[in-house]
Parts: sequence; C-alpha cells; structure tokens
Amino acid sequence: MDKDAMDRQTRAITGSFIGRDFQLITFTSMLSNLVTVYIVSSGTDAIIPVSILIVGTLIFALIAGLNQIDTFKAWLADMDEQTADSNLGRLGKDAPIGMWKTAYSLTFIAIALGQLYHMWT
Repeated sequence: MDKDAMDRQTRAITGSFIGRDFQLITFTSMLSNLVTVYIVSSGTDAIIPVSILIVGTLIFALIAGLNQIDTFKAWLADMDEQTADSNLGRLGKDAPIGMWKTAYSLTFIAIALGQLYHMWT
C-alpha cells in the first residue's frame, strides 16, 4: 500500500474514532441524566448528592463533548486537497460547528437546570 493510500485510510479510521468517542460521551451523559431524572422524579431526600451528580454530569458533558467537537473541527481543517475538493470535504468545510456547540451546550444545560429546579423548589 502506498503512503497516500495509507494516509487516507488512517484519516478515515481517525474520523471514525472521533465520531465514536463523541457518541460514547453523549450516550454516557444522557444515561446519567436519565438516572438522575428518575431519582429526582421519584422524590429523593438526597438533594445535595443528586445535585452534585447533576452538576458533575453537566461539567463532564460540556468539557468532553465540546472538546470532541473541537477535535472534529481540527480533523476537518487537516483535510488534504483531494478530500477537501470532494462533496464530503465541502460539506465538512461548511459545517455549522458553532451551532453544534451551542445546541449541544444548551441541551445539557437545560436538562441540568430543569432537574435542579425541580429538586430545589
């Protein structure tokens, strides 16, 4: 296998890892949120520990998820000319990274605030 073909294959594998890691981060965060929603809705007296779990999940989701989105953005910026000129490359260049980060952040912030509000009121 020549160097260019190996580089393209390595790049494809890296992109797959980035996507997989982002899915795992989001899945872990959402699963944690589902557990805390169940705990909150069942009426718990452990308000402070559950609040810490909610805030911890929010912090994890934001740090890990936003970092993964930035990693994807850097991966897109490192495209070679052949990939950048393809349909997928043009779609990547036009990707609304800022909107993705905003939607991701607002989703997890809203979930956390909703749970905290329900527990503390």
